Amino acid sequence: MRNSALNILLTAAVCTALFFCGSNQEAPQGPSALFSAAGEAYNCGDLVTCRELLIRVTALDAENPNVWRNLGTVNLDLGLYDDAITAYQRVIEIDSARVDVLTDITGAFLGAGRLPEALHAGQLAIQLMPEDGLAFNNYGMALMESDRFEEAAVCFNTALRREPGNASVLYNCGRITLMAGDAGEALLLFQAACTADPGFLRPQIETARTLGILERHTEAEEQILTVLARIPSDPEALNILALSYSSQGRQEEAVSVLESLLERNPGDSHSRLGLAECFYRNGNLPEALENYQLFTESLQDTAGTSEIRERIQELEAVCD
Repeated sequence: MRNSALNILLTAAVCTALFFCGSNQEAPQGPSALFSAAGEAYNCGDLVTCRELLIRVTALDAENPNVWRNLGTVNLDLGLYDDAITAYQRVIEIDSARVDVLTDITGAFLGAGRLPEALHAGQLAIQLMPEDGLAFNNYGMALMESDRFEEAAVCFNTALRREPGNASVLYNCGRITLMAGDAGEALLLFQAACTADPGFLRPQIETARTLGILERHTEAEEQILTVLARIPSDPEALNILALSYSSQGRQEEAVSVLESLLERNPGDSHSRLGLAECFYRNGNLPEALENYQLFTESLQDTAGTSEIRERIQELEAVCD
């Protein structure tokens, strides 16, 4: 389940014991053989083939909740959130005792942007499975999306007690800790998440970002370069790299990174602001002014942009 950051965070529990790899052979036709072939495809990273095979199994063995559960998980990994929800709901229709699927469906509702349903499913999950750390983790994510941060923190702390070595739980505890203003403790949690699952890129990105917050810019650069070695075009990682360059006084390198990002996506407001800041720090006031103006054109006039608008007025006076 490492095809996207969001899918990793949702941490849907996969019944991998039901799947195994085998040798290549002609496409099987019976439900058991199809299911085994789907498992081979899943373990080899071919999620599209896995999904196609599982759909064929559901047509042959429509009352098997385990098949629907695995189909839901594959849909979740592929970002097909509504299809995942449908599959998980089918599990409950077949066997109402399968409350374990509530944890998964909470994540699917979150991915689909169906926040009220995610909150409802998440609350049911922790009530019915109070020992399930991942149920608290996913419900905590729904609470965070609802800006209910204190309740989310309680959920993540409970999840950490239940699942102290789970990378997603450690990552979410780091997020809520960083929001609370404790960057040092957040860094330790993000680093623990990296150790728990080296393939999980979100805590690696947040480790670099937090190192920057702590003004450990050389370390931030080294950390984000390890991420970019795996996802070289990721805009978030490139913005962090540019910030680490800029914070070390390497404005030309930062400008080069940000300009390449804006060539691909001129509407990237985060990169536009970063570029304006680089020009400002480098004393290139006309370019700074132009980029601050481009940044504010797409934003509403709010308290959060007041400082930038004041800087624009200052630069306009200087450049005139």
